[in-house]
Amino acid sequence: FMKLRHIEVFHAVYVTGSVSGGARALNVSQPTVSKVLKHAEDQLGFELFDRVSGRLIPSENGVKLFEKIEPLFEQLSELNRFTNLLKNTKGQHLRFAMTPAFGLEVGPMALAAFSKNHNNITIETETLHANEVAKSLLNETIDIGLVFDAPSYPGIETHRIGQTGFVCVAPEGMNLPDSKVLNIAAMQNLPLITLNGKSVLGQILNRRLEDAFDKPIDSHIVVETYHLAKRLVKQSAGIAIIDAITALSGDLSGLQMRKISPSIAINVDVITRLNVSGLKTHSIFMTELKTAMDKFRVKKAYKDLVN
Repeated sequence: FMKLRHIEVFHAVYVTGSVSGGARALNVSQPTVSKVLKHAEDQLGFELFDRVSGRLIPSENGVKLFEKIEPLFEQLSELNRFTNLLKNTKGQHLRFAMTPAFGLEVGPMALAAFSKNHNNITIETETLHANEVAKSLLNETIDIGLVFDAPSYPGIETHRIGQTGFVCVAPEGMNLPDSKVLNIAAMQNLPLITLNGKSVLGQILNRRLEDAFDKPIDSHIVVETYHLAKRLVKQSAGIAIIDAITALSGDLSGLQMRKISPSIAINVDVITRLNVSGLKTHSIFMTELKTAMDKFRVKKAYKDLVN
C-alpha cells in the first residue's frame, strides 16, 4: 500500500521529471526523496520509474498510478489551501469562480472594489466553465459563481444581474458588408471559428447558426473558449461570433466588430448554494458583481453593439 508520503514524493518526481526536481519541490534532500521512492516501490511490488541512462522514465504502472493519484493530490492541495485560509483569516474568506469571459474586466472590477472595503477578508478566485462552477458550488469548494445562462441544478440558487448578447468579431482588414448590422446567415461562407458544445453558450450559438445556415456548421476552427477565438481572429485566422463581454474586454487592436441579426440574448447570472445568499458577505459581493456588470454595459462601444 502507499502512504501519504509515498504519494507526495511520487507525484513530485513524476511532475518534475527527476529526483533532484522532486527534492526542490518538496524542500527536502535528494537522498530523502530517493529513499522514500524506493520504499514506495518495495511496498507496491513494482517499479514506478525505469532508470534509463541516469534518467527517470515513468513505467507503465507508474503512468497508470499517476492517473489515479492526480485527482487525489488535487484534493489534498485544495484541503491545504482551505486550512491555510482558515488559519490566516480566522474564517474570513470568500471563494469565487467565474467563467473566463468575466476574468479580464468585470470580475477584477468587482473583486477590487470588494477587497478595498473588506481588507480583512481573503478572496480565493478561479476561472471555470459554467457546469464546473455549478459542480464546485455543490461540492462546497466555492461560495459564489458568475456564469452565463446558469445551468439548472438542485440545490443551486440563481440571481440574474443582467443580460448581454453575441457580437461578430473579424480581423481589422477583412471585407465585411458596409451595414453596421451583420446577418448571421451571411457568415456561412466565411472561415468560421466556433465554440465546441461543452459550454452553454456554445450550444446556444451552434443551434442558432445551424438554423440560420439551414445546414450543419462548416467550422474552420473549433475552440473551447471565446478568449481563444478572439485571439485567433486577431491573428486573421477567421471570423467568430462571441459574447460581448469577451469581445470588449482587454486588447481590442486588430479587430473590427459588428452587431448581429437576429440578436441572441445571454443572461448573466450569479449562482450560490440554496439558502446561503442571505449571508452578509455574499450579499455584498453579489452587489459588487452587479455594479461591475452595470459599469461595463454603459460603455459606448458596448451599447453600440448590444443595445
